[in-house]
Amino acid sequence: MSYIYVCNTSSDCISKVNVEEFREESKITLNTGLSDRIGPHGICEYHDKIITANSYSNNISVIDTKQGREESKHFIGMHCNDVIVYDNNAYIICGESNNVVVFDLIKNKISEEIPCGNLPHSIAINRETGILVVSNMENDSITLIDCHNKDETKSIKVGSYPTKAIFTVDNKYILVCESNIGSDYRGSIGIISMKNFKMIYRIPVGNCPVDMVCDERYCFVSNFGEGFISVLDINYYEVMKKINIGGMPRGIIKYNQFVFVGDNYNNLLIKVNIFSEDKKIIPIGGEPTGMILSNY
Repeated sequence: MSYIYVCNTSSDCISKVNVEEFREESKITLNTGLSDRIGPHGICEYHDKIITANSYSNNISVIDTKQGREESKHFIGMHCNDVIVYDNNAYIICGESNNVVVFDLIKNKISEEIPCGNLPHSIAINRETGILVVSNMENDSITLIDCHNKDETKSIKVGSYPTKAIFTVDNKYILVCESNIGSDYRGSIGIISMKNFKMIYRIPVGNCPVDMVCDERYCFVSNFGEGFISVLDINYYEVMKKINIGGMPRGIIKYNQFVFVGDNYNNLLIKVNIFSEDKKIIPIGGEPTGMILSNY
């Protein structure tokens, strides 16, 4: 059985969605005290648990997926935007302090802080090499960090307001979502070679692209400012088609012939057949943002 876990930022909960039946099975509430805001924004898997980076409460939540409840929370730093786990360490980006906080999940304590660029927004990892990539929105750059030698960091200049950076499936390239937020220009997906860390191509997409996911050949981009998904052929550097979603598409993942997209405006999860473009819609929590696919 496969599930999608979705961060509902404004309603302080996680939606657990059954992929095959496409229905919300449960909501995992993080704000049990009904007082301070939590703001889950980024999410990742850790064994049979999930971890969320909480922007408003400046901490991470460790969630037991079997029990469907938060089992612990840990203060990290100001404005936690995203999180990834590697070798029992959680790497969390803090948007206000402009660093990556390394949290030891065995000892439950912060072990290190690594500087990155200004206003980091996303973090991803190449699991073959242990290299992290962080997108820094405010100074138009990405930061590469070697988990095995954290003194080895590299900053690469990219396009305006990068909201996401990921590695391709073959780990030969980095894809960068250059959003151009606040301008009259369309955003683009930049392609950077891992051989020389140079930008080799840019593919124009839609208005304010904010998230993306890729498989061996295609990249699927959510254009927050115009309600479309762009489908790119990353081998031929071209847009194959655009799919009308409506609303404000934010988080996006792919499963078989479907993409699942969170509509940040209407608080919906949309299931789209990539080929026929048929859609199904279910309501979830407020402001769906980060999401992952899990077997737990």
